[in-house]
Amino acid sequence: MDHYIQSASHDFKLFEMNDIAKYGIMTMTSKVLSPLQYKSLMYLIWKNLQKTPGKIDCVELSLSELCFALGYAKDKNCNFSHMKRKVGAVIKGLMTQELTIHDKKYDMYLSFVWIQTVGISYSKDLIKVRFNTDLARYFGQALAKDFTVVRLKYMNRLSTSSAVLLYAFFCRYQNMHVFNYGIEELTNLLTGTPDYEYKYLKRDRLIPAIWEINQLTDLNVIMDEYFDGRKVCSLKFVVSSAPSEDELKHCLGNQYNRRNRNIYNTDWKAQYVYDMATQKYVPRDEL
Repeated sequence: MDHYIQSASHDFKLFEMNDIAKYGIMTMTSKVLSPLQYKSLMYLIWKNLQKTPGKIDCVELSLSELCFALGYAKDKNCNFSHMKRKVGAVIKGLMTQELTIHDKKYDMYLSFVWIQTVGISYSKDLIKVRFNTDLARYFGQALAKDFTVVRLKYMNRLSTSSAVLLYAFFCRYQNMHVFNYGIEELTNLLTGTPDYEYKYLKRDRLIPAIWEINQLTDLNVIMDEYFDGRKVCSLKFVVSSAPSEDELKHCLGNQYNRRNRNIYNTDWKAQYVYDMATQKYVPRDEL
């Protein structure tokens, strides 16, 4: 099995403009990106910024690294060659689309092509992507105060579009701890349309996504509803930093119990590394 090993404390932090976390990224037809599209795009932008901080232009890396970063490992249950071609096809597909984001500076939605060229060699296990350089306005540590820090280590664990979008959204509002949000705005973020019926949004999108975020990421989210008569008019969220379920187990061992969350600390991470491919913490002495 191949691995993508990093320090257990390395979170793959991506700085993005607040509006991207708040409003998401849509296609021209107001469809949300698939989890694979979104996570691939964010990792490629993160990788570009690691190589050329403050500048978004061109990034080159192995297809294997990209697949490992997205949580695909070489094992008996995974046709890795097929997965590389699938990821390659996703990136090529993004090149053909204009993507839409909201820009607070202009107070409007802007649509433009994010990826200008894609070169892939499956025999050399290589992908090269050239971005639209305008993206430097929306990503990177050069952003002033108007930014959200998204930890791709945790985002890439999530399996649904709603969970991926909500994770970035909750990162955006994490420092507020408690906030209210309108149903229509949240529905538009998760579905691309404000007309999606709330009872289905709650059942099929919100509850499963928040459960996944609470289990797999560094956030804990509690949701409550405000009513106007019998109709839900807005939602209240309480967002706090918290270890993921597996981090809590590594720290507490035999004392593991979610009620013991308040005694959690990160000292255990010194003895572990994190494998992006398997999305697991691995003891250093087992490498």
